[in-house]
Amino acid sequence: VGSEMCIRDREKTMGYLVQMAGFPGTGKSTLASYISKELGAIVLDRDIIKNSMLESGIEGELLNIASYNVLYDMASDLLVQGKNVIIDTPCYYDEIVDNGIEIAFKNNVEYRYIECLVDEYTTVQERLINRDRLPTQIEGTASDVYYRCYDKSKKPKSINCLSLDTKDVFSIDIEIIKEYLLKGSVSNV
Repeated sequence: VGSEMCIRDREKTMGYLVQMAGFPGTGKSTLASYISKELGAIVLDRDIIKNSMLESGIEGELLNIASYNVLYDMASDLLVQGKNVIIDTPCYYDEIVDNGIEIAFKNNVEYRYIECLVDEYTTVQERLINRDRLPTQIEGTASDVYYRCYDKSKKPKSINCLSLDTKDVFSIDIEIIKEYLLKGSVSNV
């Protein structure tokens, strides 16, 4: 009975690593911040890491590789400390998903994947133009590029993903996200 109770308690408190995904300007950072404020998870934004490295003189392919390595090492370290982590990056490469799953597995936490989608190019373009942009972030995009990349984020093959319409991030019911983080699926979206 004692070991069953320990297993149930562990399941209730198991942490998570959330991979945000979606085209720039679809609300990944805004939603990640919203989740962080509501649920206490720590957001790791690759744009901030990459920008800091660029300002330190690191450029080119080394900048891309090193910024991801720092992101993954920080995520792993925070998970070891018992923190829930949200990785904020567009997720256009299989390696991003694979590394996230591996880090979650090694740290005995759940891997979750939230994709941000906005079906209106003008909304995304307006966000990109009006945001406080870091030098490593795009300042806009053409509509054909946006629609070609709209739903092309790399997704895990064996894990339920949560895709959300993020045109109005703050209208999203946080209870849906809580249910997904806890169960890995949602009843109604």
